[in-house]
Amino acid sequence: MNAPAHPYGGGFMPSQNFVPQQPGYPQAGYCPPSTQQAIDALTPSLFRIANEQRAIYGSVPEAIMVNLFAHVSFAASGNFRIRGHNGTPMPLTLHLRFAGRTLSGKSATHDRFSASLIEAMTGWKKRWRFNNVTSPALLRKIRGGSVLSLLSMAEGRGHLNDQVSGQLSRAFQELNDLYDSNVPAFDRADDDDDEMVAKAPDSAIFVTCVNVQNDKHRAWLDKHAQDAIGSGYLYRLLMMEANEVAVEGAGSQQPEMALLDYDQRIVELIASARLKLESTSANRLPVIDIPPDVERILRSAQERFILMASSVLPPDDAHVFAIRLAANTRRIAGCMHVFERFEGSISVDTMTRATTVAECFAAHWLATVFPPKPMSDAVQRGQCLLDALHNWARHMWFPCWRESDLVVRAPNFGWSKPEMRAAITLICGQGFARVVTRIENGRRVIMLELNQNPVAFQPVNSTYPQKLV
Repeated sequence: MNAPAHPYGGGFMPSQNFVPQQPGYPQAGYCPPSTQQAIDALTPSLFRIANEQRAIYGSVPEAIMVNLFAHVSFAASGNFRIRGHNGTPMPLTLHLRFAGRTLSGKSATHDRFSASLIEAMTGWKKRWRFNNVTSPALLRKIRGGSVLSLLSMAEGRGHLNDQVSGQLSRAFQELNDLYDSNVPAFDRADDDDDEMVAKAPDSAIFVTCVNVQNDKHRAWLDKHAQDAIGSGYLYRLLMMEANEVAVEGAGSQQPEMALLDYDQRIVELIASARLKLESTSANRLPVIDIPPDVERILRSAQERFILMASSVLPPDDAHVFAIRLAANTRRIAGCMHVFERFEGSISVDTMTRATTVAECFAAHWLATVFPPKPMSDAVQRGQCLLDALHNWARHMWFPCWRESDLVVRAPNFGWSKPEMRAAITLICGQGFARVVTRIENGRRVIMLELNQNPVAFQPVNSTYPQKLV
């Protein structure tokens, strides 16, 4: 239930009195929603479902959020689309990934939310549920008529590996097309089946729900995040990560109520989606409108999204991040709207809830793509020296020390004299102290003084990385 340790990712986080506030962050005191706060922001039915899943099965909240929204998105996206920022309709499909440790409840959560989908899709003539499928195989099935598809994995290690079986996780161009419900065009020389080409659908529903262990998720990001960001797909992918294990739930001692309501609603939505998709294409489904007052809420949230990303991304990329996240916010709002049987346009209340959920996903995304980096030894020594100087200064009328006296004390810290001098240089460079000369008994003495107002000396540098490391 904890928010990421570093809400926006990137950089180290030593004591606040040493490292200056980085530009681009939201105002002081801002904290993104935790996963529990995002669950609290869900619409009434989804809120009860998420909490009952936690109470009975003990799954971590992040696993619940990812698997719940993936399966609701699959059921809702076959019934409606939603209006985009430029007026063009977009599907309600979501691409989600949960990274968690062993015993976090990945499989139990995935299987529970999948059960009603499997029941509802019984009798569907085309293949609809995919596991660790390759990109060419998936595209052949979709072009063959699998217009309602779900990539669903309780344990997705194979999906993220570097072998042929992990090819789809790196097929960013195809995933971008499928995210927008567009069927990728034929581009292989051996795609010469004229009948398939003639009958291939021009649009399809494709939702992803990948659960995977933290280590495989981290390895995939370390190797492929740069390409995924460059392609634009990583901005479209919603991710959550958790290091906690599942708690012991009530199990059979507590009867399912909200979860049974979930099953019934999913069956209803799937039955409706099957009828609609048998008579119309995915890009002609009814559209849910977003009124101007609701658009204003989304624009305000988009500004927060830009501020969240500006600490680790260049300005242009931070803007792209916010635009893509705003699009996912629309889809989240549409999924909640459809599942709750709301009628008409998206309401202010629903969009407000969706922005809270999306903001939580954004915090997890930034923390997992740009994880905190360990503090270097040099910075640790600088922090240690600064703490010691402040402690000594409490007992001094005017806090200043001879530079030679400090260097002599280096063994007391377990450092060499050059390391002590480097620590002095570092805290002076940060603006927390300064070296001055004094005349004592006719002799020039080099002194170190703490600055009275260190903020005035703090340098303002660009904080976003030029490339992923």
